[in-house]
Amino acid sequence: MQAVTINVQTSITTESLPPSNEVNGIINEMILSGPLWQTGHFLKPMLNELANEQKACWLTLILSREEAAATIKWLKSSGINSHRVQVLNATNQETAKLTCQALESGTSHTVVSWVDKMDAFTLKQLESAARNGKCQGLTIQYFRHF
Repeated sequence: MQAVTINVQTSITTESLPPSNEVNGIINEMILSGPLWQTGHFLKPMLNELANEQKACWLTLILSREEAAATIKWLKSSGINSHRVQVLNATNQETAKLTCQALESGTSHTVVSWVDKMDAFTLKQLESAARNGKCQGLTIQYFRHF
């Protein structure tokens, strides 16, 4: 059995922590590798928890157009509550821009996007958009091992 590598990074610094218990305007990064079925087992409980948030806002998932159909099928088969989940499709080039727009809109409690790579400039843009929209973001990078 091949192991799944999970590396979770956060953009939280003590200066950026909000005074209340709510964590808004924060971008977390997750880097996954290993077989897709194993990473799916890891993501399922996390996405299910986010989908069941009692807030009036959406859980927004931003998927690449290439992976959208398979991911939506996986979400439905995993039993993740889809009543407060919205799915947006983007090309790889549009993902960061669409993620910023979703974060900044203020209609989501969490925006999850799958990205190829994250540079410091893009991370700053996402952090600013999350603060403006008072929501949190999670970017997931997945590296396939062949």
